[in-house]
Amino acid sequence: MKINNLKINAYGNIENKDINLKQGINIIQGKNESGKSTLLNYIISSFYGISKNKDGRVLSDYDRYKPWNNSEFSGRIDYELDDGNKYEIFRDFNKKNPKIYNDKLEDITNKFEVDKKDGSKFFFEQTGVDKQMYLSTVVSPQEEVRLKDKDQNILIQKIANLAGTGEDNVSYKKAIEKMQEKIRDEIGTNKTTQKPINIVEKQKKQIEENIKSISQYQDRKYEIDNEKEKIEGTLETLELEKRILMELQEATNKNDIQNKEIEIKEKNKAENLLKIKQLKEEEKLLDNENKEIKQSITNRKELIEKNKSKQEEINSQIEKIKNENVNDSIYKKNNKSKIFLAIFVTLIILCIIITITVKNYVFSGVIGAIALLDIALYANTIKKDIEYKKATHEAIDIELNKLIDEKKKTETVINEKEQELKEYEQNEKEITNKTSMIEGQIILLEKSNEQINVELNTINREQKDKDYSRKDEIITKYKDEFPGIEDLVNKGDYRTRDVDEKINNLKIMIKGLEIESSTIIPQLDEMVTLEEKLELNNTKLKELKKEEETINIAISTLTEAYEEMKNTITPKFTLNLSSSIKQISNNKYEKVTINDDNGMIVENNRGEYVDAAKLSTGTIDQLYLALRVSKKHA
Repeated sequence: MKINNLKINAYGNIENKDINLKQGINIIQGKNESGKSTLLNYIISSFYGISKNKDGRVLSDYDRYKPWNNSEFSGRIDYELDDGNKYEIFRDFNKKNPKIYNDKLEDITNKFEVDKKDGSKFFFEQTGVDKQMYLSTVVSPQEEVRLKDKDQNILIQKIANLAGTGEDNVSYKKAIEKMQEKIRDEIGTNKTTQKPINIVEKQKKQIEENIKSISQYQDRKYEIDNEKEKIEGTLETLELEKRILMELQEATNKNDIQNKEIEIKEKNKAENLLKIKQLKEEEKLLDNENKEIKQSITNRKELIEKNKSKQEEINSQIEKIKNENVNDSIYKKNNKSKIFLAIFVTLIILCIIITITVKNYVFSGVIGAIALLDIALYANTIKKDIEYKKATHEAIDIELNKLIDEKKKTETVINEKEQELKEYEQNEKEITNKTSMIEGQIILLEKSNEQINVELNTINREQKDKDYSRKDEIITKYKDEFPGIEDLVNKGDYRTRDVDEKINNLKIMIKGLEIESSTIIPQLDEMVTLEEKLELNNTKLKELKKEEETINIAISTLTEAYEEMKNTITPKFTLNLSSSIKQISNNKYEKVTINDDNGMIVENNRGEYVDAAKLSTGTIDQLYLALRVSKKHA
């Protein structure tokens, strides 16, 4: 980019200045305190805003450059970007955000992002250069001619990024790592266990298993409803038959009817009481059996946990033995080797010195023999170490085999107890269902006795004097509802005992079906919930896989673009950068190379490659200047 005009209304000690800049290099000179540094700071503050933060200084930039005798604290800059677009920015430094105009003088201020802290980010969006990079590359203030270590590292990284991706703020390697980390951390892979996709797949599998186990109840629910409907139809017919028989009894002989009814009801009541007693005894037996099963379940769970803890302890012992053996052997081998080698080297050096200086070949021969003896001892020590190591390994293998055998036994126990646990839990469920059926039967029998008591009381209270020749009326009354009414009347036996028994049995069957249905309905309700959860999990899984596919496409696209960049832009960039630094360093450094593995390295005139981060501050300054020159030509 280039700046065409600076119009300063008031900034620091500068007032009412209108400066036109020409194409190329413009030199602004003046005496000390004439405003050169102020002019440079005016440009920076216009683009990035002026800071009211002191940052450890006596005055902030705002307090330092605010005019003393002028309420006006503003100015304008006309500039042109590399793409040919021209802009004007007017900034009142008393306010956070400037006014931005295009070459048609249209106000485009609202088109740029506004940061709550730093204000409008227009210049960063236009150039991709943040303030820190601007101060490290474009501007060299008088008090900051030498770069700090931190700035050097930033510049080196920016150069590498620019050569690799075309953008100094974009690192290909970091971008790929970030996207791969995003897949691993926010989505998950087949190597992870607790990431979103792993959790969703695990939940989906569990839900599908639950749905499969519950689906059998759906067919049973239909069967129960059909059975109940049939029984209720039969029950309705039997209750009508009972009512007819009771009316026939009354019509035949009131006393007989009353006596027979009482007899029947008392008998039914006694039978019900006997059945209730039997059912309660059966319920008690089931309760005791259930307690034993619960205790067995508890015992199996404790044994499983105990053996799992034992298994973890065995694994820890195996790992400990392996680690201790490796560390001990490495330590002994390294220490002994260093001692013998040190003695041998010392003796050889001493032998050479005596031979050259004193020329006492006998003495030097003795020393040489001692050196050979040292080597022999070292070889013997190595041999013993090998034998010791072999014996140690054999002992360790024996110990490890024992632990592995013990681990296998523990796994066998765990598997056996888990199988037993499943069987006990199934038995517990069956006993619970039986207990529910018995409780339902007891309730029905108790209600039946209550009803019998009510009916007995009614019979005892009834004092009716009716005509016992009402059979014809009864036939007429029920012939439409009960087609077999005539056969029933002609039968002559109007006792309801058999009908009552059938009705009670049918009611017990209905109650049993209702109890079974009540245990199935929650399962079916749960099935609806599970199906909704399964659909939700399928949706989540599709979204995660779609997100993963999107990121993988981005990685593939970025890789293709990066390879194309390396084959086209990077060679030209490094060539220009190498040429520039060669001229700047007076042939001390001839070539700059940038690659993925080593970052940026520099070749000196000896042909040696040096990591750019290890160069002196002065050399980094030269690279800094070369960056600006090569970037212009790249």
